[in-house]
Amino acid sequence: MDFLRRRPPASLLGWTLMVVGLVGLVLAALDYAQAREELQSTLDRAERQARSAKARPRSAAPALAPALVSANARVSAAVAHPWGKLLKELERLAEPGVALLGFEAQGNTRQLRITGEAKTMAEVIAYVDTLRLSPVSSSVVLGSHEVITQDGVQVIRFSVDMAWGGAS
Repeated sequence: MDFLRRRPPASLLGWTLMVVGLVGLVLAALDYAQAREELQSTLDRAERQARSAKARPRSAAPALAPALVSANARVSAAVAHPWGKLLKELERLAEPGVALLGFEAQGNTRQLRITGEAKTMAEVIAYVDTLRLSPVSSSVVLGSHEVITQDGVQVIRFSVDMAWGGAS
């Protein structure tokens, strides 16, 4: 008596799946080997370049175009102004009835245009007077104003032109 049951022979589908899996395994191994070779060659090339860079004497920095130098000087001069001091002063001078909407600055000339809104003309005039008394302003002029309606509420939109830099 034989109690062991015979195993059925492998099907064609099983053999096909095994062959496909083995082919995939071989392709993945070849791809890995190729990637490893590329990595090693890149590392070798980087090491050679690092060695040759250390061996070569350093040359002087290339000369910059005069236009680039003058543009860089203009930008540096504009940024070198004490913007932080000006903005802190404007924040300190803020009036409760005035909402500041924006600032447009010309760094070279130290001109600043402040745009804002207020409910009454008296608040606008009080704000302009406050700016005139500020130690950082040298000239303050109410540039324009208009009455507009926003969400059913009338407000006065204004712009103030200010020359700053009175006290550095």
